[in-house]
Amino acid sequence: MKKNVFYYFFAALFAVTMFASCSDDDDVASVLPIDEEIAGNYGGKLDIAIDDLTISGDGVAQNVTVTKAGDAAISLSIADFSFATINVGDINLNNCPLTSTGENSYSFTAESFELTSEDGTLTCTVTLNSGTIVNGTLTLDLSINADLGGAQQNVSVTFTGVRGQTVVTESSEAAITSFSFETSEEYPMNKFVVAGSVSIDEENHTVSFNVDKDSVDAHTDALANLCPTFTVSEGATADKTSGAVMDFSGEGNSVVITVTAEDGTAVEWTVKANLVIVPTTFMYTFDEEWQAVSDDDNAPEKTWLSPSPVDVWASANKGVQALKDMMSYEGDFAMTQETPGYGGSGHAVKLTTLRTKGLAFLTFKAPAVTPGTLFTGSFNYNMLAGMSKDGQLGMTHFVKEHKGKPVRFKGVYKYKKGSNYIDGSSATGLCSTWKPEEWPENLSIDDKGLIIAVLFDASSIEYLDGTNLLNAENHVMKAVVGGDDYVADTNGEWVSFDIPFEEVGTYDSTKQYKLAVVCQSSQNGGNFCGAEGSELIVDNLEVVAE
Repeated sequence: MKKNVFYYFFAALFAVTMFASCSDDDDVASVLPIDEEIAGNYGGKLDIAIDDLTISGDGVAQNVTVTKAGDAAISLSIADFSFATINVGDINLNNCPLTSTGENSYSFTAESFELTSEDGTLTCTVTLNSGTIVNGTLTLDLSINADLGGAQQNVSVTFTGVRGQTVVTESSEAAITSFSFETSEEYPMNKFVVAGSVSIDEENHTVSFNVDKDSVDAHTDALANLCPTFTVSEGATADKTSGAVMDFSGEGNSVVITVTAEDGTAVEWTVKANLVIVPTTFMYTFDEEWQAVSDDDNAPEKTWLSPSPVDVWASANKGVQALKDMMSYEGDFAMTQETPGYGGSGHAVKLTTLRTKGLAFLTFKAPAVTPGTLFTGSFNYNMLAGMSKDGQLGMTHFVKEHKGKPVRFKGVYKYKKGSNYIDGSSATGLCSTWKPEEWPENLSIDDKGLIIAVLFDASSIEYLDGTNLLNAENHVMKAVVGGDDYVADTNGEWVSFDIPFEEVGTYDSTKQYKLAVVCQSSQNGGNFCGAEGSELIVDNLEVVAE
C-alpha cells in the first residue's frame, strides 16, 4: 500500500529516540555474554500503525547494529538512516544497560520522554513498552502520543530483527537529481531556454529555468513544446517521462512532477519556466576576419577594411574617402587594422586623428581635423549635409539594439597623443564662411582619447550622433573610460579597464533601449579639435549586462 511521509517520519524518528532514552543502570548484577550472544547486526522490519490502522504495508526494512559497551551494557547504531527524503546518516546510541531474563534472554527498559522536532512543528511523548533480545531476536515495542500542528495521533511502532541477518533497506529519496534541455532538431523549442539557467532546489522541491521572453512572444507555441531531460533518485520513479514534451504554457508556467521513492515516499516537484529578458551579448575581440567595405559599388578599388560584423561596427572612413575623391587627400584612413592586437596576437582597431586643415574643393572645405572613430551603428554620408558642421557630425549614427541592464564596460587600449593640437571649433559651416587660416595650431594642449558607452531610450530618440552623444539628457546609463579626464597617453603600454555603468536617468526594465559605444582618437573631435597624429588603439570591448 502507498506509504505516508508523515507516518515514516514517526517510524524513523521514534526508532531512533527510543535508543537515545536508554539510561544507566547502577545495579549491574553480573557480567553478561554480550560478545557471544548479543553483539552483531539485526536485520528486520519496522511496522507502523496510526490509531490501530497499519500503514506500513509489509513493513519497512531496517538494520540495527549492537556492540558491547561494558560488562552489562550495549551500544546500538542505525546505519544510513533516512526519513521523509532526509538523509540522517549513522545514528549511534551508547551505553544502554541490559538485564538477563533467562537463558540467552535479555530486556531493557526506558522512561517515557518528550520530543520536539527541530522546526518545532512536532511534539510527542515516546513510551517504550518493551525491548528484548531473545535467542538472537531483537524486539522493540513503542507507543507514541504525537501532536503535529494541533493534530493528535496515536502511533505504535514495532521492530523485529534477527541477529546475523542483514536486510536491503529501501531508500526514501524522491529527488530530481538532474534537469536539462538538449538543443537539437528533435527538440527545436529547447533553443529558447537560457543556457546554464536550470536551478534545482532540493529543500523546497523545485526546479526553475529561464526562457527568452522575446522568443516566446515570437513563437507562441514554444512553452507548450519544451522537452526536458531529467533523472531521479536511484530506485525512484516519476509520473512524467524524461525527454517527452511538457507543456509549460499553463498557470504559473509550471509543471508538477511526482517522484516516488523505493519505499513509497511520494514528493511533488514544481518545475517552473521563468520568462526573462535575455541581455544582449556584447563582446568583440576584433580577431574575426575583417571585411572590405566599399565607398562605391562601381569602384571596388575604393575600399577599406572594417572589423566584423560590419552591421555592428562603423567608422567615418567613408568621409575620409570623400576627402580623397574631392580634395586630393593622399593620407591613410582614420580607422585602420592594428596587428598584432592585445596579447601579441590577433587584431585591434587603430584610430588616428588626421590633419585635414586647408583641404578644399570649390566652396567646400574640410574640417580642421578628422578624428579616427569606431562606433556601433552606421556612417551615412551625404555631400550636401556635409556643407554644415552639424550636418557632418550628424552623418554618424551611434546605435545598437540592446536588451538588459548594462552593469560594466570592459576592454583594453593604448593611447599616444599627437604633438600639434589644432583648434577648429570656431567653424560655423563647411563652405567658404570658414577661414581655415585662422584656426590656431601648435597649442600647448594635451590631446585625450574618448571611449564611451551610452544606453539611451529608444522610444524617445532613434540614434545618437556627433551632435548629441555627450548630452546628458539623452543618457539613461553611461560608462566613460577615465571619467572626466578621458583617456590620456599610456606611454606605449596597454591599459585594461573594467568600469561600472552610471545610472544617469531612470532605468526601467519594461522599456526598450539602445546602446552607443564610441571610440575616438581625439576626445574633442566633435568640435573639430585634436592633435595631429593622436592614436587610440582599442581591443576586447565588452559590455556586461544583467
